Amino acid sequence: MRMTRRIQVQNFKGGVGKTTTALHLAHGLSLRGKRVLLIDLDHQANATKGLGIVVKDGQPVFYHLMVKDMSYKEVVVEARPNLFVIPSNELTALAESHIAAEMGREMYLFNKLGDVTEFDYMVVDCAPALSVLHNNALLFSEEMIIPVSMERWAVDGGLDILKSADRMGRVYRRQPVICGVLPWKVDLRTNMTHTVVQILGQAYGSRLLPQIRSDEKFKAAAAEGKTIFEFDAHSKGAQDYGLVTDAVLAQEVDNQKARRTESGSSEKEAEHGIAERIFASA
Repeated sequence: MRMTRRIQVQNFKGGVGKTTTALHLAHGLSLRGKRVLLIDLDHQANATKGLGIVVKDGQPVFYHLMVKDMSYKEVVVEARPNLFVIPSNELTALAESHIAAEMGREMYLFNKLGDVTEFDYMVVDCAPALSVLHNNALLFSEEMIIPVSMERWAVDGGLDILKSADRMGRVYRRQPVICGVLPWKVDLRTNMTHTVVQILGQAYGSRLLPQIRSDEKFKAAAAEGKTIFEFDAHSKGAQDYGLVTDAVLAQEVDNQKARRTESGSSEKEAEHGIAERIFASA
């Protein structure tokens, strides 16, 4: 039976590369022969649009999976070879309102997709908010990637994610392990960037993923509904996300052994004082 890795990409700070990372990790894995499902939980639907998917009137989307009791097979769109998407649109906000009033609301996504095994990876793109869907993503996912841009608020947002996961873990006795912390939009010409990367490396060690350098081609690719791999395979962005994809693939054996930590000790050790250390020494 296929062992599916379920990875959410999240940070409570907006503009730190969550959707860019979810999109490129999903496509990168599919280009390496993995069968991938990308789940768009954001009503702004940037992951959906980023693959050039235009949701037509009446087309089943995430809302219909969660509220109308459709199966994922009725909702999923094949966006690229090996890459499938559960698309989002403005109805996702209505889905969240509906779920919020239901019993067991934190487990809706798990109950819908938790027993699906036909994919090697499920990648969840989350909105930057503490919400019912955020809690659903935490309890559905077994791993998390936290993109961190080189600024204070992005680091704080990442720490808030770990604290939220810890609180959920105490209640449900399940929480995701850290797949990686991802330095995003790195510009090594600035002292702040050097400081942030150094402290993150000290805190997370082998869980610090390869850096994503600043690259204006991300915007141009998104405008055409393409990933950076399609837009310019030789760009800095394509090279960097290729390395991130390889790093995630290399974790497969280790993470199969380490799934579903109950204590959350690694997350707790990492969260204490990181922001203070970064910005006291900057």
